[in-house]
Amino acid sequence: GVPVEIVVADTYGALGDLLLSNGIDAAWAPPIVCARIEAAGGVTVLRAVRGGSTSYRSGLVCRSGPPVELSKCDQLVAAWVDENSAAGYLLARSWLAARHVDALTGFKRAMFRGSYVAALHAVAEGRADLTSMFASVEGAPARSTLAELAEALRARLQVFAYTSETQTDGVVLPPDAKPGVIESLQRGLRTLTGDPEGKAALHALLACDELRAVPARPTSPALQTLLRHLGEQR
Repeated sequence: GVPVEIVVADTYGALGDLLLSNGIDAAWAPPIVCARIEAAGGVTVLRAVRGGSTSYRSGLVCRSGPPVELSKCDQLVAAWVDENSAAGYLLARSWLAARHVDALTGFKRAMFRGSYVAALHAVAEGRADLTSMFASVEGAPARSTLAELAEALRARLQVFAYTSETQTDGVVLPPDAKPGVIESLQRGLRTLTGDPEGKAALHALLACDELRAVPARPTSPALQTLLRHLGEQR
């Protein structure tokens, strides 16, 4: 077989930099990195399949009852997952920006909780007023992070809006990818998924059911727009 060197980047930003500097030939990357590389001319060649889908969106969540009033966002506390989480922050940030609300400075306070469950707990327990979570796209089997909560806690929360969708994380190639990289990847994956132990390892490592080649299209117009906006702010 062909020897493969595995490189672990310290941050998602560093991962994107490695791809753009030709420091690596391909990467397993989250949607925001895929969007950044695609904007520079790269391409995402394989997508994670979860629940039969290669796309998802954010559900914006508040406590049960009257929905939050974004016109009074300066009186609200937002709980986000992580600054690089697509469903837990970035898609919501883009959705809010389209409504002239900054996901950080537009609220009385904004905090990062590190996980979907922690952010949902903060809202249910009154320490925050809204958050965002993973949700399946319209037309797919209904799935969301609410399923990870106890029924009593889940009953205290409601989805008040959905964002646009993004494609899942996947294998992305840099703008000047070496010839034959995708073919080598596909051969390796066929070998891996053809073996029960290999398929189980793939599920454990990447938390997905399979990797699927999909038509080339931007990871998410919302994330592409957000990247341009962030670039303009620098």
